[in-house]
Amino acid sequence: MISGNDEITTRKATEADIDMIKILADSHRQELGFVRRPALLEAIKRNEVLVAQNSHQIIGFVEYHCRRDEQATLYHIAVETDYQSQGIGKILINALCAEAARVGKTFVCIKCPADLPANEFYKNIGGQLMTVEPGKRRSLSVWRLML
Repeated sequence: MISGNDEITTRKATEADIDMIKILADSHRQELGFVRRPALLEAIKRNEVLVAQNSHQIIGFVEYHCRRDEQATLYHIAVETDYQSQGIGKILINALCAEAARVGKTFVCIKCPADLPANEFYKNIGGQLMTVEPGKRRSLSVWRLML
């Protein structure tokens, strides 16, 4: 739990963070599916992974990609279970939006399985539901977050 004096910071992930990020991703396999370690490592090398941390450890991450057009795409986001519903996801999304805007993007695209509670989160942070499309295993809600 976040204590009153436990500040949360965000930063670009480094290769030294890979083990903790992979553990976090694996603990959220139900929501994220299987996230491959080499793919995470490549995203870190491209500077497209942000982490949230407190004074003790990494407690969340977001993996994304800034395309050549105006779009940034959120691929994966996860927050340590003990820290959920405390604003960490919003902190990560805000950091992603700031980074995307910094490099000239105008919106973030998010695809989320339609049956996950995360859709309510995306709605609450100002996302616009653009459509619901068929996925490989389940329908996907497609959200747009304007920057």
